Amino acid sequence: MTGVLRKETVSLLLLLLCCSMKQLSSAFVVQSNKMSGITRATLHPKIFRAATREAVEEKIEGGNIASDLLEALEKRLKEGSLSGAETNDVLMASDLLLEHLDELRSESKKEVSQDLVDDEDSVHPQQYDEQQLRFAISQLDVDAVNKMLKSGLEMNEAVADTAFWAVVDAVDRAEADDLPLSGDVTRMLHLVFDADMNLLLQREKQTTNVTCMQPDDGGGLAGAARKMNYVFDDGDHKNLPLMEGRRCEGGNCCDECSRNIFPTFALDHETNIEKFPDMASFTFNDLETASAAAIVQFVRLVERVRRTIAHEYGLPLSTILPLQAYSRKYVAGTTQQGGGGGEGDFVILHTDEATHTGYHYSCVLYLSTQGVDFRGGDFVFNDPAKDGEEESANDKEPNEDVDYGRDYHMSIEEEIRRAGRKLTPFSPTRGAAVIFSSGWENMHEVEKITSGVRYAVPCFFTTSPVPEAAYTQMKVGLPKTDEDIADDWLHLLLAHRKETPNEGVGRVKELLMKWHHMCTPLSEH
Repeated sequence: MTGVLRKETVSLLLLLLCCSMKQLSSAFVVQSNKMSGITRATLHPKIFRAATREAVEEKIEGGNIASDLLEALEKRLKEGSLSGAETNDVLMASDLLLEHLDELRSESKKEVSQDLVDDEDSVHPQQYDEQQLRFAISQLDVDAVNKMLKSGLEMNEAVADTAFWAVVDAVDRAEADDLPLSGDVTRMLHLVFDADMNLLLQREKQTTNVTCMQPDDGGGLAGAARKMNYVFDDGDHKNLPLMEGRRCEGGNCCDECSRNIFPTFALDHETNIEKFPDMASFTFNDLETASAAAIVQFVRLVERVRRTIAHEYGLPLSTILPLQAYSRKYVAGTTQQGGGGGEGDFVILHTDEATHTGYHYSCVLYLSTQGVDFRGGDFVFNDPAKDGEEESANDKEPNEDVDYGRDYHMSIEEEIRRAGRKLTPFSPTRGAAVIFSSGWENMHEVEKITSGVRYAVPCFFTTSPVPEAAYTQMKVGLPKTDEDIADDWLHLLLAHRKETPNEGVGRVKELLMKWHHMCTPLSEH
């Protein structure tokens, strides 16, 4: 009998737990019109012995059988024993109750999906809350999320971050199980990109409009000589003869030029290299060991820049593609070796569009903070000075985050650098971004870092269209379904495979050409 009593006790405890839940209490509310003729005596276990399953289910629907059953169990347990038949009947009733509770739980989980099939034009549209949105996100139920967002619910920073990690978890699971990515993974990511842009538009932005400039094709022999000097002498870049206008070679740029500073382009946790250590030295050419979280987050930030450029300059998003994006490490006391990704402690005065004719829009996103992670290292726009704007040694305002030394005096080299120029410095902080048109109106440099390490993400975008022939020559052309988009993400970003340098170059080229098709839904292709 001990075993029977133990089983009865378990059922009793389960029922006590179930009765404390809201779903059960609401499901077993006594209806006066259904309770007529039903007394406590009618719920005696002898009744259950003769009842069929259907009859017990009717009692579940008709009265507060949960509390009555508990009383019956309590009474019988106090008497010391239950007959085998009584025990079976009571257990059958409790099992039916628990089954019914499971059904209620399932119905609760399906509630969101059931609501979503309601007529969208209803006079009283369904109202949703953040908890339902988070649940749908956790299930990667993109249709449900879309309906909730369409109803007026919004993704705030926390919910967008939840969706981001739901995507990362799905990617990690697919890789662990050696399965293809679901199309819902990238569809959810597209919603994250949308939310990111909506949230960015609510943050502070400082815009300075500038006149677009390009090299002067005239100038006779003197002008030609200055152009030659510019080619061979980077230090003389500021003397290049210019004229108004946007060059934008091979592209479709906006006729207006500007420089935009976003103090909080990304939140602290989005640019934390302790949380995303692979972002400290990120390049699309080497993804074999990079975590899925770092890869997706890096793409997320670059896509945010791309959408910001489209918004700021009034350009169709489909016409803007990244040409280059990587993490750069600046280390005090080092000299840059090689290309733009090499370490160094300063960057000479230059124009991005002169570096690459396809660079039409530029961005620098910062992963570290001046005065905390490094000293020195201002980003500086360097413009021709107008009357009264020229800076001298006495005009330089001390920056407490720059170590000038106790006996600092501006060097002759620095005097020459400032002669006839107006310098506009920006002190980097983690999560801030500078976005600007890439022409000669925005010559810029990075001042020398005096201590520490400075991390940044330079990104360069083009408006030059990709020839249709380039897509047809790809092994796999443009995506036509959501699953195709997910396959491109897996093949071009998340495969974590070994590859030769040539294979890496080919993959990155295809990635950049397909970027818009991978980062937007099919409806925007």
